[in-house]
Amino acid sequence: MGKVIRTSARLATVVALLASGAGRAQTPPPTPVPVAPGTVVLRPIEAIPDASRLAPAELPYVHPLFRPLEQPPRLAERPPIEDLETRVWFYVTVKIGENGRVSDGAAVEPPLKGLTAPLPTLLPRWRFTPAVKGGRPVATWGSYAAELNVDLEKGIFSAFDLVPVGKEDPLPQVVPEPPAEEWMLAYPKEISPADPGTVSVEECDSLPMPDSNKWSFDSVRTRSRVTALVQVSDVGRVARILPTGETNESLVLTWLRKNAATWKLIPGVAGGKPVASWMALDAMLEYTINSAKKKAERSLKKNLRAARVE
Repeated sequence: MGKVIRTSARLATVVALLASGAGRAQTPPPTPVPVAPGTVVLRPIEAIPDASRLAPAELPYVHPLFRPLEQPPRLAERPPIEDLETRVWFYVTVKIGENGRVSDGAAVEPPLKGLTAPLPTLLPRWRFTPAVKGGRPVATWGSYAAELNVDLEKGIFSAFDLVPVGKEDPLPQVVPEPPAEEWMLAYPKEISPADPGTVSVEECDSLPMPDSNKWSFDSVRTRSRVTALVQVSDVGRVARILPTGETNESLVLTWLRKNAATWKLIPGVAGGKPVASWMALDAMLEYTINSAKKKAERSLKKNLRAARVE
């Protein structure tokens, strides 16, 4: 009986040691690495928190064009839209074979999307003198431009929303408007996607030239959406219109700017005085493209068969 009691006591002691960790195997201390005399031993320095440094403040978002006003600007009068007659260049990239026939093509950044309507019918009928490289005709993606005299008529706004820029409004992306044909510089020299068997028009010795390509356009009723930032001057006139988003068409913007010059607005007021301020425009313009007559045409030594490089 005494033996059993002694065995139980030893077992209880072992259990207690295991619970406390005292019974675990001890890892021997690491053996010191000998250091040669004169050796400088570097030890990491612990960073000490800077109690005096303040946490960065969280600034609330404010639209950069927002201006606190005692009275916001508002539209007082918008006269009927006047018709527009103007000339624009219309650019097309066309796949021209060694025989001068067109097998494919598309408009490139058209000033008015409605002008592209006749292309599917016209392109198969177009003929060019083929491009030449190394003394031989080659297939290429040519760049063709037609100058059109365009008449826009019976314009009305089926939707029109012009409101002051709000402090917490999201900042829209303003669309750049390069002058003349500088926008073409954003297109690379190489055809993209690659088209085996064709040569970039920029590598040709002579350009494919149009051979009396016919152009016809039927009157059509269409519509365009306009989104823009509008600056209202301190005398209640539209000072600037900056297009935003991807829905705008350059010819519609030209038309809008011409008509916006006739709008009458009540300017915003700050400090008791009229001041310049910004408004946001989102409108739908319905109109008729009455005619689009070709007045001139030319070929360009600039590849437009690719995506823009921003």
